[in-house]
Amino acid sequence: MRVLNCLLALAPVVSAQFIPGGSWGRPMSNPGPYNNCSGTLTQVPTDAVVDTLPNLSPDGQSGWERWDLTIYQSDIFLNLRWLQGDPSSNASVPADGSFEVSARFANGTIFHTRITGEKLTYTNSSPYSISIGQNTLTWDDSQTWYNTTLNLNGLTGSFGTESIMLDKFSPYAGWIIGQLTEGLYSDIPVTRGHTRAGSIQFPSGQEVKLNAQSVLSHMMGEQPVQSLAVNYAIRTFWSIGATFGDTFIYEIIDADYTAFFLARAEVRGAGFERYPIYVGTDSNDLSVKRINHTSTEAQMAGCANTNYVPFTWKYTLPSPVLEQFDSAGGRTTFYAFPRISTAEPFESEYVSYQGGTGIAYIYQTPGAIVVDQ
Repeated sequence: MRVLNCLLALAPVVSAQFIPGGSWGRPMSNPGPYNNCSGTLTQVPTDAVVDTLPNLSPDGQSGWERWDLTIYQSDIFLNLRWLQGDPSSNASVPADGSFEVSARFANGTIFHTRITGEKLTYTNSSPYSISIGQNTLTWDDSQTWYNTTLNLNGLTGSFGTESIMLDKFSPYAGWIIGQLTEGLYSDIPVTRGHTRAGSIQFPSGQEVKLNAQSVLSHMMGEQPVQSLAVNYAIRTFWSIGATFGDTFIYEIIDADYTAFFLARAEVRGAGFERYPIYVGTDSNDLSVKRINHTSTEAQMAGCANTNYVPFTWKYTLPSPVLEQFDSAGGRTTFYAFPRISTAEPFESEYVSYQGGTGIAYIYQTPGAIVVDQ
């Protein structure tokens, strides 16, 4: 891992004048529930509820911040983005807000619409919210449901995203909370979402009812992203079984730092009982290795809850689903993994074989070497 000169560099992130947000940029003295493989976490950590609020003031002098709700089902791939500032500009000002919807339909049709010039607003009490124009994401202290309403350029929508896992994923490179690499912050408030209870209506009149897998990510920097990272990739895999489902998130940045999250939700009646029994970042107990271009193995050593054996995720290498370009020519490419097979430890069985799905997105600066999907 690269050496991070983090404590001095991060002073501006925590501002006495700006209260919303939360723990990003602070030294982590204790990893808390992370890396313990205990299964004892009984509720979402309380700081997670405010961490999803803006960490940069909409009235701040510099920097950028974005939230991406990425949704996938067989007939559509969607990405909704709330954005403060311009991630690729040296002159970025958070007050320059925008909101955009990008979609790819099963027949290959691409849809994109965007509004600009709207400052982000937020509510700093339950129910919490962020809004750009009439496009709002709302959640409460339980952090179980993240509700979305949309109204822009003839597109409307209203739907809910249930957060099935009991924890967010927040890397802590250099033992700085939220730090993915020096100066670049990230977390994933919804690591395994089930987006349903509503629909989205396109300007053409087409309505798509949602019953989809989803992930909500949150990222921020005070400098242009291309000055902080040449490339990064964030992959989210979900297994789906009759008795349990596992979530595996694997992050790699500039080929010299990785972080991952492993958690399980067991089926209880008609729903899931959410709990992480093995989660972590920056721990010697954790390992991820690429077996080949279509297989990844993740393991937490010495963990009785995983029978001391690794998880293996095999997938078909996908083609790009969506691409987005920033003002400096940087490219974000989205991928969907419709067919994943897994081998996962479970109770007295050595492994349990299940199927699954996944979503990934990869950022590359202009001219960067392609990151393996």
